[in-house]
Amino acid sequence: MPRHSKNNTASSVFTYHESKSLDYGTKKQRIGRDSYREYDACFLCLQTARDPVACTQGHLACRECIYESILLQKQNIQREQKAQEQKLKALEDQRLREEEEAKQTFLDEFEKTQTSMLGSRKKSIKEPSPVDKNPSSPSTPSAGIKRSFEESAKEAAQKDLEVTSERLANEKAEASKSKLGSFWLPSLTPEAAKQYKDEIKPVNTQTMCLATKDPHPVSIKSLIDVKFQYESETKKAQCPSCLKTLSNASKFSVMRHCGHVLCNACADMFVKKSKKCYVCEKKTKSKDIIDMSPEGTGFASGSKAAVAQKWDIAFQ
Repeated sequence: MPRHSKNNTASSVFTYHESKSLDYGTKKQRIGRDSYREYDACFLCLQTARDPVACTQGHLACRECIYESILLQKQNIQREQKAQEQKLKALEDQRLREEEEAKQTFLDEFEKTQTSMLGSRKKSIKEPSPVDKNPSSPSTPSAGIKRSFEESAKEAAQKDLEVTSERLANEKAEASKSKLGSFWLPSLTPEAAKQYKDEIKPVNTQTMCLATKDPHPVSIKSLIDVKFQYESETKKAQCPSCLKTLSNASKFSVMRHCGHVLCNACADMFVKKSKKCYVCEKKTKSKDIIDMSPEGTGFASGSKAAVAQKWDIAFQ
């Protein structure tokens, strides 16, 4: 019997096993219980948080893990800053070399013009402009303002250097252009566009919390010491007000200043009305109640999507 008839792909109704084995169309599957991270698990090591702390958005982590993450980020920032300083220094050295080359080229051309017997001795005859014909016109500079010879010479030299530098850059660009570009031969590989100092973006020196897809700033000073209340028998966390056991299905919050964890119902009923923590009676405003409800996504990322989808190319 051929394989096509064994798989029964010609039928309009597939069994569960056949639909799973067939790479066709869009596949959807509800995320299982094994893919969920526990409510009290660290988002970095994925184990039960030891000495738990939370960021300003309620993401739970071990103190050691979050400290290590911040330290590694700071080391990467320092490395990027050093690399950027070296890049800026290289650009500055290149600019100085180009200026020196332009000066040398300008001096060589001037010397060649002065010493050459075939230099152009004919002066270009220019027609006098209306300003030259009428010196007393208002557009002419006032006679009272006098410019020193040094200023005029410096301005003229700077202008000549700019013209020479621009001409050298154009000549180098034309010379570097190959007649037939190729990405396989190093000598014919096209060069990238020249990068200037102003185009380099500064390094972001802020350490980030990587618990979600969109990172947000975090620092050691802004971390919140989370204080769970555990049951005496099962050693599971519970709400100190209603004594309900916390789980992935629970909605709970942490107080910013004291770190006590309450379920959202008790926080709305007691904390928001009295503006005090239910456990330690410390002043707590509504903005100091940070939601820590688990998102229930799994170990891979932090998102509220509970359905996994798979797309594949269908050949018919």
